[in-house]
Amino acid sequence: MSLTGRGGRYLIVKLAALGDVVMASTLVGAIRAREPAAHVTWLCGAGVAPLVRLFDGVDEVLVVDEVALMRGRPAARLRALFTLWWTLASRRFDVTLLGHADRRYRAALGVARLGQVRALRPREPGRTLPIPDRYFGDEYARLLDVERSRGPITGHAALASLRVPLPQPPASDRIGVVLVPGGTRNVLRESALRRWPVERYAEVAAALRRADRRVTLVGDAGDDWVRPHFAGLDVRDEIGAQSIAGTLNLMAHADLVITHDTGPLHLAGLVRAPVLALFGPTTPAQFLPRHPGAEAIWGGGDLACRPCYDGREFAACTSNLCMQDIPVETVMRRALARLGTADPARGAPAAIFQP
Repeated sequence: MSLTGRGGRYLIVKLAALGDVVMASTLVGAIRAREPAAHVTWLCGAGVAPLVRLFDGVDEVLVVDEVALMRGRPAARLRALFTLWWTLASRRFDVTLLGHADRRYRAALGVARLGQVRALRPREPGRTLPIPDRYFGDEYARLLDVERSRGPITGHAALASLRVPLPQPPASDRIGVVLVPGGTRNVLRESALRRWPVERYAEVAAALRRADRRVTLVGDAGDDWVRPHFAGLDVRDEIGAQSIAGTLNLMAHADLVITHDTGPLHLAGLVRAPVLALFGPTTPAQFLPRHPGAEAIWGGGDLACRPCYDGREFAACTSNLCMQDIPVETVMRRALARLGTADPARGAPAAIFQP
């Protein structure tokens, strides 16, 4: 059942970060399933706009300077707000789907003609967002529910399809295993608690090379700090060298992607790449891509504080023992088992293992 009963005009508001935008892309297919003739506009930050433009089913992308809006000095914030208001002033929407729980995002939209506004519920003390163990992509898609408490709902909401097929690399250009040792950083904060120690990624890279497996490093320009840890290893370094589309292409043709909970994990999910994800302070059930071939190793099973993420903040932790609890040997054992299958992207449904 649709919210407008016709081909309405929808506005999706999700400014950042990379992984959140991927998970919020479930809204696109959910809208199209209800109203194939709907017009879908997405308001996003400049950093993720190249990704949103790749989503099939998005008719228009509006871009805001999220750095100025979220972190700028007062004058810069005002300029970004006025630009946003001017952009929205000439447009009218029937439904606005606000992929942020913070009420300040609604206030930032000013007096724009937003129609019916649906938003993630505000965060409250002692309550996580989303409901524990519910995949966050499903939480976004349920913004469209006419009856908010209906059930049962079978299956999971699908991530957006890509508008343009990814090119096939030359046969000689083998990607091998993609490692994502950095990340966990967005416009507002850096969440280093989610990272598996970079030294262990280097150990995995060395072990994979000994097993005659090619290794490719992936990350953005801000991940330059990881390079010294891989000095002397025969790996392909693509850190800071690829666009979002280029990174998607690398992952789409990888034998396996090994990463912790960070934006590229969700890019891998978008192209249904085989994934081995490493979790600690966050919950795999909420963030692990929901496709066959994705599996997680969740460390810290004997820690009373795990998980410690409530949808916005982490505990004031000085040492991420939950991530350090995942040994290199466990990662290599699972990686080699995955690489030994004919097609590691086609296996059992998303699975979670304890180290």
